[in-house]
Amino acid sequence: MKHNTLTCVRHDKAYWDYDFDAPLKDLESLPGYYLVTGGSQQVSLLKKEWKGCTPLWDWSDFSGISVESAVVADWDERDKPSLILAADSAAPKLFLADAKGKDPKVRWEYKLTAAPLKVHLCTDTGNFLVILKDSTVEEVFFQQDKVIWQLGKADGLANIRDAVRDPWANTYVADAATGDIFCFGPQKQLSWKTHLPFAPGAFEEMSLALFRDNHKRMVMAAVHFAGNGKEARNVIYLLNAETGKVAAWNDHDDKGGYPSFLKAVPDKAEYFKKQ
Repeated sequence: MKHNTLTCVRHDKAYWDYDFDAPLKDLESLPGYYLVTGGSQQVSLLKKEWKGCTPLWDWSDFSGISVESAVVADWDERDKPSLILAADSAAPKLFLADAKGKDPKVRWEYKLTAAPLKVHLCTDTGNFLVILKDSTVEEVFFQQDKVIWQLGKADGLANIRDAVRDPWANTYVADAATGDIFCFGPQKQLSWKTHLPFAPGAFEEMSLALFRDNHKRMVMAAVHFAGNGKEARNVIYLLNAETGKVAAWNDHDDKGGYPSFLKAVPDKAEYFKKQ
């Protein structure tokens, strides 16, 4: 995401751009769709095309909210998104609403103790994993409106920027205070910790995504560095999800650098398929 632009990069080269009218905040790549948070549209659903995408609906008329992150929470019988889980910093709260642009109905709300940064689905339980700006990760059991699992400063995490959960109940956490990626097991035991190499400046934005590469479970960490007074840099790291070992990292394309981004995700539909 380059400022207000969704960019598709293939083999380290920009393939196409799709522009928005204000900065983007979050992105989810889905089978056949992109769900984008940001711009004046708040949340947009885009249909994937060969060289771009087509807008299907947005929440530009949904008043009184400031969505920081959104994910698809349910699908209909035609395999189209039917329910969106959104993290709102205006309240702050989590809420579920219809996946449509005209008069979307809010189906559920949950008040948060701090403003949210990101929200994800827990692929092991179906619960909601929310990252708060006070450096806390909470798993919300929405059927009972309560937090059932939590990580934060008491666990040695100072500046959590993102966290994701895999089907085996492992939670991967990105901490910008130290530039480390952590893997915690189901009982919050630390499985591994990896300090990301090649740091051209202070760690700022960090985002995580899970995917498979030749049947290996991988973690993608996309990092925006401040640059220590020089030009800011963007680096994409690939880590083995089982060991934490850095398999590869890349900070440039044919023009010498990735477009400035807040988040990068692999364009694969089978992120979390348990095989």
